[in-house]
Amino acid sequence: MFRDNAPQRTTAANPQPETGSARQSGTEHARRVMLVAQAFTDLPGGPAHGPSEIAEATGLNVAVVYRILQSGIPSRYFVQLRGRKYRLGPGAAKIGMQAMVHTPGTETSHPVLEQLSAALDAMAMLWVVSPYGSPRRVLADYAPGRYDLDALGLSADELVAVCSSLRVGPSGRVIAAHLPDPLVDTVLTGDIPAGAGPGVLEEAEDFLASLPEIRNAGYGVGREEIAGWSEVAAPVLWGDAIYGAISLLKPSSLLKDTRGAIKRTVAAADRFSLLVSGGGLPYLAG
Repeated sequence: MFRDNAPQRTTAANPQPETGSARQSGTEHARRVMLVAQAFTDLPGGPAHGPSEIAEATGLNVAVVYRILQSGIPSRYFVQLRGRKYRLGPGAAKIGMQAMVHTPGTETSHPVLEQLSAALDAMAMLWVVSPYGSPRRVLADYAPGRYDLDALGLSADELVAVCSSLRVGPSGRVIAAHLPDPLVDTVLTGDIPAGAGPGVLEEAEDFLASLPEIRNAGYGVGREEIAGWSEVAAPVLWGDAIYGAISLLKPSSLLKDTRGAIKRTVAAADRFSLLVSGGGLPYLAG
């Protein structure tokens, strides 16, 4: 049988076998790239950072960081700014959008919310993190039960402001509790929106102090942060990243004992977290 002794050309269909050292080198380079990208999430002081700052945060050599940043410019994963600083670019944003597009939609969330709403005769909501400007929340789906948004007693302007702010309600704090510290600082630069009730945590110190408590407990409770209403919320997580929150709203006079509401809201949020992460365990609401 004829055998071609000519050197084989490396192609996607005919890759050259990697040596152990080549695989190790490639893996190490990939790890370094991920460290540099992650640094933009973890570093304080805004979206733009220089190679020296990133090198100090990651423990990498500054020349290595510089080469990684430069290599990401053609694909727009990184954008170079004045003053030898860089920020994440539209290439990185496209990756995030692609990941979010393939998470469950309302056809998946609505049955979970309907069951929660019916079990507690309350309004159940799914909030999703929005990065627009600074971290906010968007009402992605809700099951009103016998209530509707008009029952909250807010004007249209107040409703938009209150429902987008992370400063109002346990659903906002549940999300903030799982954000990187630099993003929490950004949240605190915003004002308490008009329409917030007397129970809102106005002081930044009180807001910050509540976050580790929420992380440890796995839920948050708020009373009168919208006047006349109490709320219970639990995080929806995608791995270790915050996706949003599920919350339950009910008139304060009808939600004096929150134990049952906490149990069911946490169960609903855990269920949806599994669905977001690709799991399929049955929803246990009891």
